[in-house]
Amino acid sequence: MPQPFHVPAEAPEVKVMQEAQRGGLKYRLMVDASGGPSGEVCQGYFYLYDGHTESMHRHDVTETISVVEGTGTAWLGAREITMRPGDSLFIPAGHMHGFAADEDMTLFFTFPTESFDQVGYEYGEAA
Repeated sequence: MPQPFHVPAEAPEVKVMQEAQRGGLKYRLMVDASGGPSGEVCQGYFYLYDGHTESMHRHDVTETISVVEGTGTAWLGAREITMRPGDSLFIPAGHMHGFAADEDMTLFFTFPTESFDQVGYEYGEAA
């Protein structure tokens, strides 16, 4: 059984997702097996900067997303949703989705997996 632990906000490294259009998506893993016990949960922050997008994609696992700050658009398949702080999304495994920021936007994500590197991403129409 995993033991409780503390992850200081500034401790995890900020990384860049290469698949993001114009390099605008960065992330910080807060709970992930690469940094300590995760108990089958991976959580972190996505940082999407003003005018940047994350291309339409799908995962092989369910995801939840909550807007911490900023505003933007989420696409769930063909559905377009305006997102603002406090809004959350439940995205079933295999469902196409993407994001665009109207201003700097911070999203908190959760995957039901031990580590982020276990999440399969498929981008674009081929997905």
